[in-house]
Amino acid sequence: MSESNFSPINSTNDIEIDLDRLEEVSLGEVELKGELLAALLKVICLNLEAIKQAEAVNDYSTVAGCAHQLKGAAANVGVSSLQAIATELERQAKAENLSNAADLLIALESQRLGVKSYLSHKFP
Repeated sequence: MSESNFSPINSTNDIEIDLDRLEEVSLGEVELKGELLAALLKVICLNLEAIKQAEAVNDYSTVAGCAHQLKGAAANVGVSSLQAIATELERQAKAENLSNAADLLIALESQRLGVKSYLSHKFP
């Protein structure tokens, strides 16, 4: 099994958003941008809780599925930092090695807080 060079994003809630992608999927509508990010926030919350429960019992399949859903949702709206973390968690779950899952869960929580903060500041 190869080692990944992934390192979770620091805990400052930094998120990376491809604003061109967000502009594209929202068709330039400001209100729709906010709605898309709010929908992403719901997806993050639901999957984060499911991942925590599945990780506790080494349910690799559920962790991989939830991470895959997060990866896709993040890619759709251009939140590349979340996409990277979810991609790594999915890879580890498929390899049935969740030894780094705690760090990735912390990083996912940080992304959740970052998206929430961005949403509240840019789309009050």
